[in-house]
Amino acid sequence: MAENDKGQALDWDVTEVVDDGGFTLLPAGTYAFEVAKIERERFEGSDKMEACPRAKVTLNVWTSQGWVPVVDRLMLNTKMAWRIARFFEGLGFDRDPQTGSVKIDWNAAVGKQGYVKIKVRDYQSNGETRQANDIDAYLKPCEWPTEQQAAAPEQTSLPVPEQPTAQRPHSSYEM
Repeated sequence: MAENDKGQALDWDVTEVVDDGGFTLLPAGTYAFEVAKIERERFEGSDKMEACPRAKVTLNVWTSQGWVPVVDRLMLNTKMAWRIARFFEGLGFDRDPQTGSVKIDWNAAVGKQGYVKIKVRDYQSNGETRQANDIDAYLKPCEWPTEQQAAAPEQTSLPVPEQPTAQRPHSSYEM
């Protein structure tokens, strides 16, 4: 079940507001990203999955127009452990060759960079067909595009992140 963001009430004494630019639909493709923030949420469960904690991961995705925020939600449930592992592998965390496990460190993930495949999903809302972006896959560093591939038209023309811990200058987008 999708969450309904009702926003927050503003007071008459507010003297400034930030124009966040609203929603930006990205074309399907491979993009560089940086983890902007991770928030703890709770998934109340469904017919297919037990109630569990959920990580709301905000990614700053680099496009030819600059940084665009994209949100992914990772369920902390054994059915979704593979996705959590791919997220951390995509940030450069190593998989233990003997156990196959990936160390999870949510705090260390913020500020890390990687590449992600984004897809476009159609959905119905109030009788209208709308579109949204979904994270299709987090790419391991060995799967990252080269500088030549990153400049290809089906992807973005972006600065290619250095290996996982390199820092790229931030835009004016608040994190």
